[in-house]
Amino acid sequence: MGLTPWAAAAAVPALLIGVLLVLTGRRVRERRGLGAGGTVSLDAVTLRSRRFGLTGRPDRLIKTGGTVIPEEWKSARVLRPWHRAQMGVYFVLIEEELRTRPPHGFVTCGDGTRHRVENDEQLRAWVLDLAGRIRAARREPGEPLPVRPVPGQCRPCGMRPHCRQAKL
Repeated sequence: MGLTPWAAAAAVPALLIGVLLVLTGRRVRERRGLGAGGTVSLDAVTLRSRRFGLTGRPDRLIKTGGTVIPEEWKSARVLRPWHRAQMGVYFVLIEEELRTRPPHGFVTCGDGTRHRVENDEQLRAWVLDLAGRIRAARREPGEPLPVRPVPGQCRPCGMRPHCRQAKL
């Protein structure tokens, strides 16, 4: 049973449109900084570690090569130390909750550049030390947290009414 000439003539443009849509979709994903791999979660999974007292919600989790890779999207145009710290927290959380250790993750900046952050022992130690210092500071509510905020960080902060270091 063959195709009628009309059906065959309609199938060719439909196939070409389909290929064009797939290629356009790939280019859009690349421009927006989205990596390859199957999306496990798109800003929908909150990860928690009771052991370390950490919680996080990665923008995207990708399943690739038998592991899970976190992606985080930032409006900033450059990678900042706190972006690396946030990625380090995601590494700890993924390992704790999903029982797989990501070898790396990606931070995609507002201009579309992707920064690969390696999951190494130095980053892990730094993140766990920061978390411990924050927990210790929270146990002393009368003592100000040692922060050096810039005005753009203070405006949206929920702690601003209680902060003696807030900058207007």
